[in-house]
Amino acid sequence: MIAAAKKIIVVEDDDDLRETIVYALASDARSVTGASSAKEFRELAAKEHFDLAIVDINLPDDSGFAIVRSLRETTATKIIVLTGRDTITDRVEGYTHGADIYMVKSTSQAELLAAVESLLRREKPKSAERGWRIDDDDGSLRAPGGHKVTLGLRQTAFMKRLMRSPEKAVNRNELRKVVGIDDDSSRALDMFVARLRRDIEQQAKCKAPIETVPRQGFAFRR
Repeated sequence: MIAAAKKIIVVEDDDDLRETIVYALASDARSVTGASSAKEFRELAAKEHFDLAIVDINLPDDSGFAIVRSLRETTATKIIVLTGRDTITDRVEGYTHGADIYMVKSTSQAELLAAVESLLRREKPKSAERGWRIDDDDGSLRAPGGHKVTLGLRQTAFMKRLMRSPEKAVNRNELRKVVGIDDDSSRALDMFVARLRRDIEQQAKCKAPIETVPRQGFAFRR
């Protein structure tokens, strides 16, 4: 049986550098996607699960550290920070936010490839040792006790959006767009969330981590 290709995303606003990295890493064993901004990354990450992310810090619309922190809090994605910033303070901040490896852009392609292969070989932590998370292999939701919760594509997109901003309310209008609900009334979204809560609780054997925030929307509670 042929193993599925590992999925990598390169978040870099320099078009030439991004394309060079994507080309250098692409192979039968690795599927590589590029994103030129934090916004583009988030749109892609809402639809697809990545095994490894290579993230620049100086992005045009947000700090790469915000992406690193979000990935570390909500996924098991391996993270390489690849940036021109090389101070001790920057390195410490990168590791504090959750980077597995911090590299500067003068790094050779051979060293970057070795780092990628090393991270992709590492085993993921056991799900029972983690909180709620999205499994990067199959898109399922994993409960703290290790139970696997199989979700539909729209349900996964909804949970990933909430989990990008833990403990913070995400407004209803944004969530309707995430799951493709055109109805402006609250009822359609409320029914969607009710079904999602039921599906999670039936499979996870515990309370769903979705909290209704009055007059705002919904929040992910860890």
